[in-house]
Amino acid sequence: MSYRVTILPAGETYGTQKGKSLLEAAIEQGLMLPHACKSGCCGACKARLVNGKISETNTQAALNSKDHNQQDFLLCCQSADSDITLYLPNYQGRNSHPAQILTARIEDIRYCANIAIVSLKLAQKKYFHFIAGQYIDIILPNNLRRSYSIAAFNADTRQLVIHVRHHNGGAFSEQLFDGRLQPKDIIRVYGPLGSFQLNWLSKPLIMLASGTGIAPIEAMLAAMVQQQYQQPVYVYWGMATEGDLYDRDLLDKLCASLARAQWTAVLSRAAITWKGAQGYVQDIALSKHPDMSNYAVYACGHPQMITHARNLFTSQASLAEDAFFADNFTPAA
Repeated sequence: MSYRVTILPAGETYGTQKGKSLLEAAIEQGLMLPHACKSGCCGACKARLVNGKISETNTQAALNSKDHNQQDFLLCCQSADSDITLYLPNYQGRNSHPAQILTARIEDIRYCANIAIVSLKLAQKKYFHFIAGQYIDIILPNNLRRSYSIAAFNADTRQLVIHVRHHNGGAFSEQLFDGRLQPKDIIRVYGPLGSFQLNWLSKPLIMLASGTGIAPIEAMLAAMVQQQYQQPVYVYWGMATEGDLYDRDLLDKLCASLARAQWTAVLSRAAITWKGAQGYVQDIALSKHPDMSNYAVYACGHPQMITHARNLFTSQASLAEDAFFADNFTPAA
């Protein structure tokens, strides 16, 4: 069964089918509606139902009781059961900096244990309007895609950096780690995508990252350096062991370039010689900031970390529910 979706105030329409998420159908037709995690955890794709019927396809973890009462819902978690109209105030239309397919040359691959830091150079033909926090899709044969947050982008040189964790049998990562992909090879990418980005609030910031979730946090820190952000910034990066902290030198540099920024490594399987924080980033952040009523929080990493952090901070540290922004990493098969 096919239905028509109307987006206000942009006035655009697109088609969808019963059982398919409203976000997935939009992306397939080239509409980059606001989104980040695509799994109900971040809340970036929140919209309001004006009329029509929808049904849930996935748990809407990022919503609260107030959202439900206002008929707010997540595009990634709902399917149409009729023609619908939705209100999406932050969407400016398909012609405002649309995502594109671009060719990219692999400039460099730096290996750190099971992480590859990959530098790409985008072809010059198409404009790439990047906002810190966004990601790209790597387009593989048979239109298979893998998503990676952008850790850095230089508009002058068109160089872009992504962090890729090695997964055994991974469609893209395996090619980087077994040598099939080398510097000078050409790949295709699609982007920029996602709406996980900084909201320029005059508040102290707490930034949580687990694993390669540090990538978009690095891009945000670089953006704050350019904006000469003056508020305190506290970054907590969770890894298993000290040897896993592959980008500690860059974090030192970024934090030193800001007026009042610091980062803390949090290890879940630390050696007995480790003198720093141990456990999970959300627990350490809560212990350091028991009152978050005047903070904004940005979290990127495993969905369980994000869900736990949101619940913990809003229930125990007085964090405003609309001051928690998140993107999650769900490993692809």
